[in-house]
Amino acid sequence: MDRKLMCVSNVRYKRPNAGNKVNGLLKYLTYRDSRNDYVRSASGTDRWVDHGLGKSVHEIAQTCDKIHSEHVLMFTLVINPNPDLMEMVPAPQREQFIRQLTERTVQSFFDARGIDTGVEYSYVVHHRQTDDEQVPGRANPHAHIILPGTFYDEFHGERCPLYFSRNKHENHIALLHEVTQQEIVPLLERDIGLNWEHRYDSLQQTREQQVQIAQEPPQVTDEIAPQRTLEPDLDIDW
Repeated sequence: MDRKLMCVSNVRYKRPNAGNKVNGLLKYLTYRDSRNDYVRSASGTDRWVDHGLGKSVHEIAQTCDKIHSEHVLMFTLVINPNPDLMEMVPAPQREQFIRQLTERTVQSFFDARGIDTGVEYSYVVHHRQTDDEQVPGRANPHAHIILPGTFYDEFHGERCPLYFSRNKHENHIALLHEVTQQEIVPLLERDIGLNWEHRYDSLQQTREQQVQIAQEPPQVTDEIAPQRTLEPDLDIDW
């Protein structure tokens, strides 16, 4: 398996002047698993896992507003494991799988960046199904993470801007992908088994064969099978 296909990690950010768009985004993340799947929740506090940023739309928005940087109000990260791999994880274990992957990835990512004090964050787990044409309906659980625009720098004794560089000298996006790939492997081995990679490769091979067969033109033959005619007065045992 190409390890880059194990999990997708994306990063975006909102500026301090984003205004109502931020509340709209947080409400969307709180009350929906996808564009068409509405989640019934009284306050939304049972959806967010709080690691210092808040457990509701109001708390998260308020905290981000207090500790934003000049250019960034909040970062939004998505950690989305490969649906084919998640289909192999028993359904009752998927929620815990995503939570552990999210928390381990965030911790290891900032450790790798030398931010020993960590960064406040909150995240929500979404459960949806794939809607692709090839194999729709696969389990596609993933996590949306909210990070503030600053972090507490122990060396300087104050909050400093949090940033995600992407250049030849320092590529934090590539680092995030690498950390996610490292953290997902032990969880796959635990919940699927040590042969998880072999099972994935076998699945892909079977799927490719099915696609190839479906794309082959139908075979046409001019031969006509001989027909047998029974005479009414003959007793024939085939």
